[in-house]
Amino acid sequence: MKKAGIIFLIIIILLAVSLKVVDLMQPVNSNNDENILIEVKRGASAQKIVDTLYIHNLIKSRLVFRTYLHLTEADQNLQAGYYYLNQSMEMVEIIDQLEKGGNAVFKVTIPEGFSVDEVIDRLAAKSRHSIEDYKAVLDNENLGYEFIPKDNSDLIFRLEGFLYPNTYTIPLGYDAGETINVLLNSFNENIVKGIYNNEKKIDYSFYEILTIASMIEEEAKFDDEKAIIASVIYNRLKEDMLLQIDATVQYILDEKKQRLLYKDLDIESPYNTYLNNGLPPGPICSPGDKAIQAALNPDETDYLFYFALENGEHVFTESYQEHIRKQNEIKNEGTNNGG
Repeated sequence: MKKAGIIFLIIIILLAVSLKVVDLMQPVNSNNDENILIEVKRGASAQKIVDTLYIHNLIKSRLVFRTYLHLTEADQNLQAGYYYLNQSMEMVEIIDQLEKGGNAVFKVTIPEGFSVDEVIDRLAAKSRHSIEDYKAVLDNENLGYEFIPKDNSDLIFRLEGFLYPNTYTIPLGYDAGETINVLLNSFNENIVKGIYNNEKKIDYSFYEILTIASMIEEEAKFDDEKAIIASVIYNRLKEDMLLQIDATVQYILDEKKQRLLYKDLDIESPYNTYLNNGLPPGPICSPGDKAIQAALNPDETDYLFYFALENGEHVFTESYQEHIRKQNEIKNEGTNNGG
C-alpha cells in the first residue's frame, strides 16, 4: 500500500506539473489582442529573444518558453525582423511567427505627381528610417536598374520620376535601400516595357518621354486634358519654342506657390523652361499611368498655348493673339459679374 501511495503521489505531482506547464504555454491575456511591436535583431541569441518577449509581457514563463525552443530545436530557426505580437497569442503561435520571419509591415501611398522630396518625406513618416537614410540611398550609383541615368550633373535627383505612384505594403524590417527598391521595382514592372515599346513611335527617348509625362502630370488637373497638354508640349518642341511650363519653375522653388511671380520665371536653372529651350534635364515628379499614356499618345492638335481657369480646367489656343484675347474675355466676364 505504501508503494502504491508513493506512485499515486508521483502521478499527482507530474499531473500538476503538466497542468502548470500547459497553463504557462497559454496566452498571457486571451482578451487583449492589441499588437506590440517587437524587434529581433540580427544575431540575437534565443535567450535574448525570450527576455524581450517576457519584458513585454507576451509570455508567462521564460523557462518554459526557452525549454520548448530547445526541445523542438526551434531556437535554430528564429528569424531577425520586426514582429507584431500580442498577449492573446499562445506560446506556439509566437514561436511559429518567429520562425516564419517578421510580420510587421507599414502601408504607404505615393500619389501621382509626388517629387522625390515628397516621397522620402512620406516614407520617413511611415517607416523606421529618417529622411537622411533615404537621401543616402538616392546618392547610391549602383542601384542596379538600367533606366536610371548614370551621370547627369544637371539633375537634382537621379531617381526623380522612377518612384512609382502606388499603395505599398512594405516589411518594417526593410532598410531604406530595400524600401526604395520596392518602388523602383514597381516602376520597372509597370512602366518600363510600355515606354520602351513606344519610344520609336513617338521619336523621343525613354527618359524624354518620362520627362514629358512628369510635366503633363503636374500641369493637368483633369485626366481628359492630359493628352491635349501633351500635344501642346510636342507642338512647341517641334516649333523650337520655349515650353514655358510653370511646373518646371515650381520644381526648383523651395516651396510651391499658388501663383508664380515674374521674378520666379527668371531663376537661373536648367529646369526653367521659360529660359531654356527644349526639355528640362529630367522628370520633375513621378507621373502616373495616365500621364505616361498621354505622353505616348498625344492628341493631334495645332494648339501651342493654354492657360488655367480657377477650377483647374485649361483653355487651349493655336496662336498667341488668340491666347491673349481669350484671357481678356474671361477677365472681362469676371469684371462684369462683379469678380
